[in-house]
Amino acid sequence: MEEQFASVRIAETPLKAFIDLLLRNAGSAPDAAAAVARAVVEASLRGIDTHGVRLAPHYLRCLYAGRINPDPRLVFTKTAAAVGHVDANNGFGHFASYRAIDEGMAMAAETGIAAVTVGNSSHHGATGGYALAAAKHGFAAIGMTIADAAVAPFDGIKAFNGTNPIAFAVPVTGAEPMVLDMATSSIPLNRVHLRRAAGTELPPDVALDTQGHVTRDPNRFGALLPLGGSEYGYKGAGLAAMVDILCSAFSGMPHGNALTPFSDPTLPGPDLRSHFFIVMRPELFQALAVFDARLAAFLADLRAQPAHPGKRVMAPGDPELAAEADRRIHGIPVDLTTWSALQEFAGRQKVLCPAEA
Repeated sequence: MEEQFASVRIAETPLKAFIDLLLRNAGSAPDAAAAVARAVVEASLRGIDTHGVRLAPHYLRCLYAGRINPDPRLVFTKTAAAVGHVDANNGFGHFASYRAIDEGMAMAAETGIAAVTVGNSSHHGATGGYALAAAKHGFAAIGMTIADAAVAPFDGIKAFNGTNPIAFAVPVTGAEPMVLDMATSSIPLNRVHLRRAAGTELPPDVALDTQGHVTRDPNRFGALLPLGGSEYGYKGAGLAAMVDILCSAFSGMPHGNALTPFSDPTLPGPDLRSHFFIVMRPELFQALAVFDARLAAFLADLRAQPAHPGKRVMAPGDPELAAEADRRIHGIPVDLTTWSALQEFAGRQKVLCPAEA
């Protein structure tokens, strides 16, 4: 669901160049800055504002405070024909995650399927963007990442799990890839911050206050509920555990509840976050013509299903495709709080802000 908020609209290309410049001026190496700018702008372009441009000021604060290694030396270690690990060297998770996808595609091109873990990393924004990067090259991909504690376990009253998203993308012949990108929490944590900044209530049954009671007030937020809410949250909590194990144990990194909060850029020490990716080459599983036909039939059948009045059944990623079509024409909305912060950084660095679209 796309949020509505007071904003300015900036075209994709100048917005990406602007964020890239701010990051480089803050000390980031050019390749790392380009990866972050690409990830956040593409997320906002697709309507995922919670994990898009609104995170850029936070990443800049992390650079200035020394929480992020500005010039990481990524190291990829291939441990088997279809298994590898990227050491992110405490740099941006976006930079390391794109590298993991590239290495996964290289291995999966030969083996059909490959898994890559990422360790010593940091927040990487919208996980679906990395699965999408693989799908645009003809691969299917699954991505996962963990975060510090923000979600209460089922029947718990304080945070333990991260939002621990799962993403899946698959190429579709003659169309944009299908992308699923979902948190295992009731809503993404950044949606709480966005609602707080916008002065709007949270949806019902998605969050607890600091005393462990369900609340709709983002200013009283203590923890998210897992996917499924108060009654069926064991489903989301179970998925969160799976994601945490695949990311942390398989990469040798701490589990989510042991991580220091990334929300505070002034905390000492690296973030130590981890990610997990699986990349698949469809034509090594099934003749590509058959695969394409089966996928097309599934999507057509799904979208043709009866719906409630005024609604239509959509495939995963359809709302993001609609948002992208609109934002390519009218510009990407940047909420006023984020835009003000970016303007402050621009003034500090004595660079010009892009004009509104």
